[in-house]
Order: sequence, then C-alpha cells, then structure tokens
Amino acid sequence: MPLPLTDVPVDLRALRAAHQETERTGPPDGPRIGIMASYTADSVVPYLATALGGAYGRPDVHVAPYNQIVQECLDPDSGSARADLDVVVVAQRLEELEDGAWTAGLLAVADAAREAAARWGATLVAVLPGLPAADPLGVADDCWSDGRTAAAAAAREAMRTALADRPNVHLVDLEAVLRSLGAAKAHHPALYQFAKVPYREEVFHHLGARIAHVLRLRTGDTRHAAALDLRGLADADDVDGFGGVLRWLSAAGVPSYVLGGRDAVPAWRDLITSDPSVPARLSDWSFDDRDLDTQVRDLAAAAGLTARDVALLQRREDHLLVTVRTAHGGPAESVDLGADAAAWPSRLAAAGVFDRLPVPGAPGRAAARGGPLDGDGVPEPAAGLSLASFVAGLGVQADFRAARDGDLPKINDMLVASKEFTLGVPVPPVTAGAVRAGGDRVLLLGSVRDRLGDLGPSVVLSLARQGSDCVVEAFVISCPAMGKGVETRAMREIAAHARAMGADRIVTAYRDTGRNRAAIDFLRSPTAGGTAETPDGAVLELLVRAETTDTGAVITS
Repeated sequence: MPLPLTDVPVDLRALRAAHQETERTGPPDGPRIGIMASYTADSVVPYLATALGGAYGRPDVHVAPYNQIVQECLDPDSGSARADLDVVVVAQRLEELEDGAWTAGLLAVADAAREAAARWGATLVAVLPGLPAADPLGVADDCWSDGRTAAAAAAREAMRTALADRPNVHLVDLEAVLRSLGAAKAHHPALYQFAKVPYREEVFHHLGARIAHVLRLRTGDTRHAAALDLRGLADADDVDGFGGVLRWLSAAGVPSYVLGGRDAVPAWRDLITSDPSVPARLSDWSFDDRDLDTQVRDLAAAAGLTARDVALLQRREDHLLVTVRTAHGGPAESVDLGADAAAWPSRLAAAGVFDRLPVPGAPGRAAARGGPLDGDGVPEPAAGLSLASFVAGLGVQADFRAARDGDLPKINDMLVASKEFTLGVPVPPVTAGAVRAGGDRVLLLGSVRDRLGDLGPSVVLSLARQGSDCVVEAFVISCPAMGKGVETRAMREIAAHARAMGADRIVTAYRDTGRNRAAIDFLRSPTAGGTAETPDGAVLELLVRAETTDTGAVITS
C-alpha cells in the first residue's frame, strides 16, 4: 500500500469507523503490536491497523500507559512484557525529557527498548522524535550552536546512530510527518494540556501509515520495477513530465520499462524527442499487440520478478496514477500523483512505492556508527539498565497532604480519567463533605516530582474506618508517576493513616477492568506481600480482594 500524500484530503472519521467495524468481526488474527509512548498514543491505533490492511490479519494492539517507556521495558512483569509482542513501537517526545539532557534521555529510552525487544523476540520500530513545537528564544535560537533546535537535532541523530543498522530494528521519523503537514496543522497544545495528546489526528494518521509501511516492507511488500504505459497518449503534451519521473526512477535505482501498443509509438517518439536521455535510463521498452497484463507479466518474468513486483504508471486525464498489487493478494491499490507534472517525482518519492529497508550489517555501516566493537566487528550492546537504578536516578519525591476544597476538581478528574493505576471500582464524585470529614475518614492528595520536573498532584487516596478495618475506597496514581516507587510510598501513607485511625487491618477491593493490571499486580505482589508498613516500621495486615458486585465505593462525609 502506498503511503498517503499529506496534501490529499482523507476522511479520518471514515477510517476510524472502518476500524471499529473490523473490531466487531471477532478476535484479532494478526501481529501483536505494543505501543509505548511518552504521550497518549491511542489515537494511532485505528490508522495503524487500517494501513496494515486485512491481508496481514487484524493486529492485536496493546497500548502501554503513557510516559512509562523505560519502566515497561525494564520491568519483567509489565503489561508489555507479558503481552507476547511481535512488534514493539516506541515513541519518546523530547519535551518529556529533562531539559539539557535530551541526548542522554533519548539514548536511555533507545537502549531500554532495544534490549527489551531482543528479550521478547520482537521487532522494534523506534520513532525518531519531532523537533519541539515552539522555541521561547524565537529566531535567536537559530544563532546558538547549543540552542534547543541544535540540541534536538543532536539528540535525534544520536538515537538514529544507536539504532540504525541493527537487526530487527527499524526507524520511523515523526519529524517528516510534522514537516510535511506544517506545525499549525500538527501540534495541539490545548489537547496535550488536557489529555496528554500532543498532536492532531492528521499526525497520527500519517504516523500510523509510516509504521505500517515499515512492517509491510519487512514482508517484501515493495515494488522492484516500474512500467510506464503509453497507451492512449496522443501528442507531446501527454508525455510532459514523464522524463522527470524516469530520471527519478533511474536515480533511485529502480529498473524501468516503457510499454504500449503499436499506436503508442508516436507518444514514444515525442518522449525521446523531449528528453533524449530517456532510452539510456530504461531497462527495456516494447510496443506490440499484446495486452498490458501480458506485457507486464512477461517483462517481470524476464527480470526474475513477479507481476506484483511491478508498479504500473499510467496517465489519466492529466493525472499520473501509480497502481500496485499487494504482496499478500487483495485488490490493486492506486495513488494519484496529481496533475502537476513537475511535482510527480517528489510525490512519487513521498508515496514510498519503491521504498526498501536497508540490509543490517552492510559493510562499513557498523564501524561508522562508532562505539566498541566485538571480535566480529559488531558493536557491543550498551550495559543493561536495571529498573531499580533507573528509578533511583530519577530522585523521586512524593508529598501527601489532606485534600482541600480547591482540590476537588483535580481529584474528581483523576478519579474519572485514570485508567491504568486504579482499583477499577466505580467511585461517585467527591463532595466537599468528604474533604471536611475527619476521624474515621481521610482524603489525601499526593504531589510528585523528580529530576525531570514537577508532576504535580499525582495520587488520590480515600480511606474510611469500618470497625477495626481501614478500607481503601480509592487508590489512584497518574501515569507519569507510575513505576517510580510512588506506589510503595502511597501504601506506607495508607498504613500510617490506618494506624492513626486505630485500625488493625487494611482492606482494599478491586475490579479487573482490563487496563488496571498495574494496580492489581502491585497489590498482589511481594512488594505488598499481604502486609503494609508505616514509615516508622510498624506493620499492618493487608487484605486484597476482588470485587464481584456493581456496588461502587462511596466517598462522602
């Protein structure tokens, strides 16, 4: 399938509706794809799935919690590690990394992702981040050799160098999408602030198509030759622009052929008159009474190819159409290069019809990447990064306090929006009465910060004493704070308040929503271990039980 052209309108709603319809046809039967991003990336799923096409089966896509890439890669019990993935897609934005340390942060993500994909036996598709949307220095940043733009470019190239030419590792450049769409049509600051979605739907559409394009190229779904059909072309105006297309194909190393019936000979003469270099750029040309399909099959057989390896270029009403057959059957697919003949070569390149993946380990490429080499001249892998050392290096701090009236909007937003680390039990909106309640009821808000920045309010805890038990009604942690040891600190905070209430035991109920495995696994893990320890070392029993009724927790006074 050719890549979509950025200047051609596409009904994105129809694509999403088509994806939803296929979701109802039964369980997935295609590759298992994991997406790990520093932002909310669910929007890419329908476009990636539809771009792969039904011939590859319907993919089973697992989207990890946002801003949890390294933790997902390093934790052997993470959702991604347990998903038995065939493909791992990793997308880290520079803006979510520490200022002044973009290269180090991006390389840490790249190393963790590469090592994880190798352990899981999966293909890694790493997304090179786009340049930051806005620079506070404006045009002055153009003059700085160490400004944000220069730092971003250096970080991107360091990531490319670290991953390029690795077996089973591929790169997709998000900047190519952002540049082709334009910043105004690409970035969405308001949606990012509200939902951590930094880009508009058009970006996810084209990013999903590029990822799918790489995966299809892995299966050999590419064209190895081009056939230019001159049938029906009457004069010199009809062949205008063909010379530029053939020059591009020659420069790209694509074997090219010109075909037609005997009536196409005048058009052929007009073509070589307008560009005498055309014959030297062709592998062959033929004009006879055979039908077009026969001509394509015969030239393919002579070149050791199949008919589906040949892309057919035809002029129709001033437009140049490129038609391809997929490597896995199905109907032929076409891309319209438009009516501007001067733009045909660039649009043909953008469509990716003749794209090929590089061969890993090509001579000279590994040595050019730098870094220590083993005895066979292969770069040695970077030293493994453990989850404990990663978390320790973040310098995480968490502060808990009793909630106040002004915290209610944030608390209620977290109770509704949080999906990954939550008990999964329905919780009605928190009222002012819950904030002012004391003694047997506690509502806590935790703020988290690390060396990458201040995450702000990130934890909501609601506790209520029932007899000798302290019941945890809500235990919510935002995605950016997950996997950083905040869970353990929150449990210690729960234990401290349970002890202050005079409770002998902590009781928490959960419901498996399919997305809150992080919370369930923590509560049932050896970290909790059936006990909860207070900051001063006191230990309380922890009872964790599955909730089987529809009765939600109640957080009121």
